Amino acid sequence: MEDILSRDKQQLHQYQQDQVNLQGKELENSWINPILLQYSKDYSTQFGDTLSTGQFMIAVDQPIFKMGGIWSAIKYAKAVGEGNSIDVELQRREEISQALTILYNLQKSRYEAEKFRLMILNDNLEIEIQKESYEAGLTNRTLYDQALLKRNQDNIAKLELDLTITKLENDFSLLSDRSPLEVKLPHFDMIDKDRYLAEQLELERESLRVKEKRENKYMIFTKYLPEVSVTGRYVNEDLNPLFGATGSGLNREYYTYGFKVSLPLNINSGYDIQNATVEYLNARVQKEEKQKSILNHFKLIQKRLEIIDKKIALAKEDEAAYKRMLETTQELEELGDKTALDTEIVANTLKIRQIDQAIYKIDAQLELMPLYINVADALE
Repeated sequence: MEDILSRDKQQLHQYQQDQVNLQGKELENSWINPILLQYSKDYSTQFGDTLSTGQFMIAVDQPIFKMGGIWSAIKYAKAVGEGNSIDVELQRREEISQALTILYNLQKSRYEAEKFRLMILNDNLEIEIQKESYEAGLTNRTLYDQALLKRNQDNIAKLELDLTITKLENDFSLLSDRSPLEVKLPHFDMIDKDRYLAEQLELERESLRVKEKRENKYMIFTKYLPEVSVTGRYVNEDLNPLFGATGSGLNREYYTYGFKVSLPLNINSGYDIQNATVEYLNARVQKEEKQKSILNHFKLIQKRLEIIDKKIALAKEDEAAYKRMLETTQELEELGDKTALDTEIVANTLKIRQIDQAIYKIDAQLELMPLYINVADALE
């Protein structure tokens, strides 16, 4: 369903994903210190004449052992990158969800427009019936006026629906380059509960956040433990003319190398470690809360679908009742006890109850779609 989004939207998501991938690679390599390349030129008048010396240097100062901290930094970077990647995917799916919601509501609005057409048609028929009765002296003008008011109310509601349709079409154009009429809407059935929970992208993201905070906690802890680094320098420099003149035997080009062990002592180290631990524990709780929220949402959708099914069943019962009523009205029309206007009103009302069933089925799709939107591979 990605092609439902506009080219600009798709391109934007691709750029965001590319940026996340690059940032992830950069973070994975952040433990590697840069190699310093340096060239300097110095001038001195200390010994009377102006003396100049140049120096080119390559220097390395790289940690090679950090009590597991380096490995944690790599795992931390991967967790951050994967979590950010899921964030981009969730954003893409949210926009697809918005587009599908608009399309379902447009389809629903078209059914409602047809329903209003039939209702207004019935209003006109009712006005005609009440007018004839009033002119024949069979009823007072109240029923005639009520029928007029009912038609005006339905016409106002129809105008408001037209405005809603225009707004939906405008909102869809902000998300997609396609015409709403050319998009084939998917049909969703009730998703399996186990799959819904097992493939939930939001839960996967929360799991990565827990992993991220766990590795960060260990990184903070190892930051205050001994660190072993290798050091080295390659130097190519001009010899001081004063030394060179004496034949001191100094090398113009030379290497220095070695190692160092460092142990930082920080009065706030305990607080720093505790804070990282609290962040990790908080991430675990947030994951559990998210799982509860997702499960409760699933149960709520189940209940809503049960209610929609009952509405459809009641509409079918009404349809069957109006079919019987239509047959009876047609028979009474033949006998002269009912008019063609009465028969047409019943026929239109029967169609309205059939349209209601179609509307309820769209309501069911609007409830089911959110269950699929964040499930891995569900929209492919």
